[in-house]
Parts: sequence; structure tokens; C-alpha cells
Amino acid sequence: MIIVSMKKGFLLFLAALAAFALVSCRSIERAAVRSVADMLSSPEGSGAFTKDNDPQLVADSLPLALKLYEIILEKDPENSDLASATGKNFVMYSGAFVHMPAGMLDDMYWREADEGRKRAKKLYLRGRDYLLQALYLRHEEFQALLEADEYDDAMALLEEDDADTAYWAGMAWLGMASTDPFDMELTTTLDKAALLLYRSLELDEANPGVHDIMIQLQLSLPSSILVNMRRRSAAATAYMDDYYAAAGVGDDAEKRAFYHYYRALALSDGTDPSPHLTMATAVSVKAQDVAGFRGYLDAALSIDPEANPDSRLMILIYQNKARWLLENIEYFFLVDF
Repeated sequence: MIIVSMKKGFLLFLAALAAFALVSCRSIERAAVRSVADMLSSPEGSGAFTKDNDPQLVADSLPLALKLYEIILEKDPENSDLASATGKNFVMYSGAFVHMPAGMLDDMYWREADEGRKRAKKLYLRGRDYLLQALYLRHEEFQALLEADEYDDAMALLEEDDADTAYWAGMAWLGMASTDPFDMELTTTLDKAALLLYRSLELDEANPGVHDIMIQLQLSLPSSILVNMRRRSAAATAYMDDYYAAAGVGDDAEKRAFYHYYRALALSDGTDPSPHLTMATAVSVKAQDVAGFRGYLDAALSIDPEANPDSRLMILIYQNKARWLLENIEYFFLVDF
């Protein structure tokens, strides 16, 4: 009996030891996943790409990195910061390395350009959904309120820490629409994209990127989208009216665009070429102002990438686009060059 009891005790000990080892392994795995997730979602994680001086190297390596983000997020699905970082990187990759190159292809490669835009749309969608997932994780009621068009209640949930995620989600939404302007179903939802961007502006007015996208909102987005947003959101309407009244630009869309342009330059210390490109394409082309077009693009090209090492990659990418615009200037103006 004693031997039997000892055997049973030993077997129970082994079972307990195995269970402990299994739990410990799972704990270690969770800790490891969380550690990698924290690294990927940190500024240092994304900085490995944004500080690079070789756009082609980043373009070649990002697809693998994006899948790594997704794999880790699948292991840690409640990590809102990782979901936000994953979405942000998908949007950046789509814009810089898929959508922009497709728009710079010669007309003879129209099939490749069309395929590029279709792929960019899918990547923007994936990025937007991850960014919205991050907001849903942080605020339990946000998804239901947004889908029910309860705009004021939904946006009231967002806090200062959500400003960057809301900004990138709005960017992704508009990016999808810009790849396929004939998607009417998507177009009818763009008031939500505009709402996210205005809420981001309200939460973090010092973000130069949100001012850059506001230039396009004022000059390129169909006015019906903003009208619809104002109709459904009293809070957004009040904020916009007060903000632009304080800026002294009132309801004039072009004055608002110029205000955001100069605000973006001031906040970035003049080291961001993107606002110059936005003004060249959204203002100068529309006005058929060749001198203004060249002036904006020359200003973009005069920026030293080393003046803002944290954004070195995007500076180089936008400067490459500026050179392409100057080299293809005849496609944008009805004059004989």
C-alpha cells in the first residue's frame, strides 16, 4: 500500500510538474509575444523604416515586416497599440510604394497602373480596418456608434492618445477613395473619414500631417461630403466654425487650405515636402499656375533630408515625386512647353 501510494504520489507530482511546465511555457510565450508587440508598436519600431535613407530597401523589406506585424497581432489580438501600428504601416506602404508608383507610370503601362491602384485600395482597406480595430479595442461602444451614424457620441469617446490612430484611419479611408473614385458606396462613407480627421485635429492640432490632409479636404473632397458631416455632427460643426473663425479664414475653402499649408510648414519647421506637393497639385494645377507649380516643387526639393532624420524616408519619397511632377509638367497644364 505504501509503494502504491508512493507511485500515485510520484505520478501526481509528474502531472503537476507537466502542468506547471505547460503553463510556464504559455506564460513565457505570452510574455515574448507581448515584448515583440511592444517593440513593433513603439516609435523605435517604426523608426527603423522612417529614418532609412534607401526607399528601395524599405520597399523590398516592408512586405515581410507587415506580415510579421500581422502574425504577432494574431497572437496578441487585444493589443490596441499593435493594431494601430500595423494599420499605420499598411497605409504608409500602400501610399508610398504601391499607390504613388502606380500614379507615376507612363500611359503605355495603363494596365499596370490600374492593377497598382486596385492593390493599393486593398492595402488601404486592410490598414484602415486595423486602425479602426485599435479604436474599437480602446472604446467598447465606438464601433456600434460609428456604424449607427451617432457621430457626436462616437467621437466624444476618443481621447488625446487616439489622435494619431484617428488621423491614419481617416487617411486610409480617403486613400481608398482616391484609388477608385467611381466606388459610390465607398464615397458615401467619406463623411466618417472627414469626421475622424477633424476629431484628430481637435485632439492634436500640432500634428503637421493632419494640416496637410486638411488642404485636400478643403479643395479636393466633394463639398457634399463635408456638408453631410456637418449635418450629422453638431459637435464637429461647432468645432470647425470656432477653429476657422479664430484663424480668420471663415468659410472660404481656399483660404482655409492656405491656412493649413502655412500651419503645416510651421509645425514641421519647414522640413516636410508633402504640403508643397499638395499645394502644387491641388491649387496650382487647378488654377493653371505654372510658376506656382514650379515654386512649390522647388521648395520641396530644397529641403535637406538630414534636417529631419526621423522622417528621412518620406522626405526622399516625396522629393522623388516632386522631380517626376516637374519632368512631366506638360501633362498638367494646357500650355506649350
